[in-house]
Amino acid sequence: MLKKSSFYVGILLILVGIGGGCQKDTTNPTPDDSTYFPLQTGDYWIYQVTQETYSLTNAPVKRMYQLQEKVGNSYSQNGQLFFLVEESIKLSTQSDWQINAIHTVYKNVSEVISQESNVPTVRLVFPISSTTSWNVNTYNANPDTLLRYQNSGQSFSIGKQTFDRTVSVVGDNDSTLVDQQKYQRVYAQDIGLIYRENASLAFCQSTPDCVGKGIIASGSRQKWELVSSNRLK
Repeated sequence: MLKKSSFYVGILLILVGIGGGCQKDTTNPTPDDSTYFPLQTGDYWIYQVTQETYSLTNAPVKRMYQLQEKVGNSYSQNGQLFFLVEESIKLSTQSDWQINAIHTVYKNVSEVISQESNVPTVRLVFPISSTTSWNVNTYNANPDTLLRYQNSGQSFSIGKQTFDRTVSVVGDNDSTLVDQQKYQRVYAQDIGLIYRENASLAFCQSTPDCVGKGIIASGSRQKWELVSSNRLK
């Protein structure tokens, strides 16, 4: 009788161990990095855009407007789902949205591809890792341009808004006595793109007095800051 009871106890312990192992696996699922780039019909994002253009002979020109990206219709091709994204611009709070461009976007388990003016570019690759880098122009004939991840899982603030889990995509971020180049995109989990900055500036080299002073001779800088979205809680 004791031997039989010991046998059942042993079976019970094995089942409990298996159940515990299964429970551990389900409570620690692999994170879905594609949530940094949500993509569903009806999604929209509105950005405050600030654009500055510089010239050595004229005062800087500053332009501010709002830009909206809205996911419209979708279609399937060779088993891949594509989304049409409408880009609209509003020059003032009183004006209506004016469609500026339409491009296609799709994502799969390994990457996000955006196609603008028939030029496909790689926006993101998965999984997200600080050691990952990729060529944004993998699928087109433009020169290789490497991007990489930075600050994964960290918070990012825009004005009074703070986004808890974000990841930055950076490219050239160099500043010398001659010029400055910057490429940055910040994505928030379950929201999408929240911040974007591009800068291509040349510093004054025409006279000894302006060299090394950071005086901008020419170029431009553009920033996007998210102000509204159906995905904001």
